[in-house]
Amino acid sequence: MSLVEIRHLYKSFSGVNVLTDVDFDLQAGEVHALVGENGAGKSTFIKILSGAYLRDRGTLSIDGQPLQNLNPELAQQLGVVTIYQDRNLVPYLSVAENILIADEPLGSVGAISWRQLYRRADEILTALEIPLHARWIVANLSAGEQQLAEIAKALYKKAKIVIMDEPTASLTRVEIVHLFNLIRNMKQRGVAFIYISHRLEEIFGIADRVSVLRDGRNAGTFTDVRSLTKEALIKVMVGEEVRFTRIGKDTEGEALLEAERISRRKYFSDLSFTVRKGEILGIAGMVGSGRSDVLRCLAGLEELDAGRIAFRGEELTGKPFRDYMRRGICLSPAERDSRGLVSIMSVAQNISLASLKKISLGPVLNLGHERKVALSFVDRLNIVLRNISQEVQYLSGGNRQKVMLAKWLCLGMELFLMDEPTQGVDVGAREEIHEIMKDLVEQGKAIVMVTSDLDELMNMSHRILVMNKGRATALLKTPETSQEEVLSFAIG
Repeated sequence: MSLVEIRHLYKSFSGVNVLTDVDFDLQAGEVHALVGENGAGKSTFIKILSGAYLRDRGTLSIDGQPLQNLNPELAQQLGVVTIYQDRNLVPYLSVAENILIADEPLGSVGAISWRQLYRRADEILTALEIPLHARWIVANLSAGEQQLAEIAKALYKKAKIVIMDEPTASLTRVEIVHLFNLIRNMKQRGVAFIYISHRLEEIFGIADRVSVLRDGRNAGTFTDVRSLTKEALIKVMVGEEVRFTRIGKDTEGEALLEAERISRRKYFSDLSFTVRKGEILGIAGMVGSGRSDVLRCLAGLEELDAGRIAFRGEELTGKPFRDYMRRGICLSPAERDSRGLVSIMSVAQNISLASLKKISLGPVLNLGHERKVALSFVDRLNIVLRNISQEVQYLSGGNRQKVMLAKWLCLGMELFLMDEPTQGVDVGAREEIHEIMKDLVEQGKAIVMVTSDLDELMNMSHRILVMNKGRATALLKTPETSQEEVLSFAIG
């Protein structure tokens, strides 16, 4: 008997079909991956299974029990737990308090028994072989450790079905290995997983079966994952062949930016490199190696403690952020929603945000010109939206990334500092962003890219600066190296 069985599932919003005639089943002790582009219906599907949405039509049974009106409380009682990309933990409480939240052991006078709380949490962590301490404060944990705490919390609730939505988006390679080991351990205990990820290489490493949603419909289910290729899976997801973008051979353009023995205390030290026109310089390393801090210093957002930065031969060290911007240096941060965009503002407003002087008549904003400029970039970058007045928060991850790039293209920047440019982006939008990057360097622009995706690093960089614990361990020409060599230098 299937642990979950869904047949002929339908769901629409405002007359628009989001899920149409979807079938799905999940067996005890398996990892069933669910993949598809943004907008394919994955989020709606898992919200129906977790009780957050009611289905319009179709049948749903869990552990052999047919369910008519599933709600979150009933789903939890039946053992369904969803772990979202934005973790549901209280940061300033301990690991133990988060695991046993709302179920704290009480003493004789009705107060929380802290000794029992920590002992019980340690027993849970030990049984699950999770390397955390019950007394640790969640805010002090790495992203990977918080993910493990979230899983411990889920399994304490006697989870039978764990839905994981982009669980590795902010994890290091080592933390991903720990997570996969834990999933395999839980599979042996009969726990089933629905695993959603845009990182397709993970699907081949952890999934027993793969189901594809495309435009809200079943596009196929693959039971023999070992014989499935990445190219074949992408074709089913997108509905056509996808041509993967690759940067050409090393460029010999003139030096655009020079960093000489730059250091920022506690983050990185003694780094030297040059970025040339028409080049993408990749920066590799584990999370915490100082990669993102280097980008922030190159953008003028953080001050150096030592060393110098020159752009087109002009000294920038010690100058304010606005001077970096005026000379054509911009940063697209990994935290695009909180640091790169104003999510409640429209697409047009976000695109023009850095270029208000260009689209104003004196002190008055020229709304007609703003609209015209925004539409030109929507067309140029193929940004998918209802209209340019739509709030950015309602776009997909890939389209939000394009809006952030459009903001800097509108200002005519020369050096693009990109931190995880395709994080949380589906395969189609990812290749579109790669094409934009390729076009930029062909125009003589330059890019410094931080990425945790080794495929992206190898395909989309001319040279790779590898970092470990704040120091450079190698500067490699991409055609002359391999993923294994990059990883070995990154691990140290």
